[in-house]
Amino acid sequence: MKTSATLTMEFSDARARRSLAEVLAPDNRELPRGLSLRAAGGAKTIELTVESGSHSTSLSTALAILRDAALFEEVWLLSRPKRG
Repeated sequence: MKTSATLTMEFSDARARRSLAEVLAPDNRELPRGLSLRAAGGAKTIELTVESGSHSTSLSTALAILRDAALFEEVWLLSRPKRG
C-alpha cells in the first residue's frame, strides 16, 4: 500500500516562493528508496506530494518539510526591513 501526502503552500509573492524552493531543494534531492517527492506550482504556490510505501515515512517527511517551511518563514520575516 502506498501513502501520499500533498502540501500546498501559498506565498505573498514569487520571490518568497522561489526562496523557499531553493532552501528545500538540497534536502530533497537524494531520497531514500521507496520515497518520492514531486513538486509543482505556480508563481505564488508550491504543491509538494510525498509518496511512500510506509505511512510513517510519508507523514514524517511531510512534517519535516512543514518544519523547514516554518523556519524559513521566521527567518524571512526577521530579515525584512522594519518599517516606521
